[in-house]
Amino acid sequence: MKEWPDFLKKKEILFSPKTTREEAIAWGDRYFEAQRLHDAAAFYRRAQHEEGMAKIREIAIETGDLQLFEETLLEGEREEVTEELRRLVRRAEELGRWSDARRAYERLGDEVGKKRAWEALSRLLAGETHRGPGGQSQPQTL
Repeated sequence: MKEWPDFLKKKEILFSPKTTREEAIAWGDRYFEAQRLHDAAAFYRRAQHEEGMAKIREIAIETGDLQLFEETLLEGEREEVTEELRRLVRRAEELGRWSDARRAYERLGDEVGKKRAWEALSRLLAGETHRGPGGQSQPQTL
């Protein structure tokens, strides 16, 4: 396997007008296979590769990762993803990713959910036991 480009070379490939759509997709696929999802998303975005972005978005939802989710949004999609965002926030809560849940609730305009996530995060940081939305104990790993 070829070596990975360093930061500057990767930036050059990503932003060069000489990089074709096919090359950007190939780099995205390579990073995706190596589970370097943020890098893959950058190359898929450069190529406007909807299929690649959809694969990464599904992983972001499954892992409750709001930052990765937002990296998969193409121009004009920010308002069209409410249901996916709701799935992400439920999963983030299940996984105890309260910071991601709070930010997702904020983006959804759900003040009650945002407050609940903030309280859970505060308790977690204070070392208290937290009960999830259904009353079940939540993991306390940071």
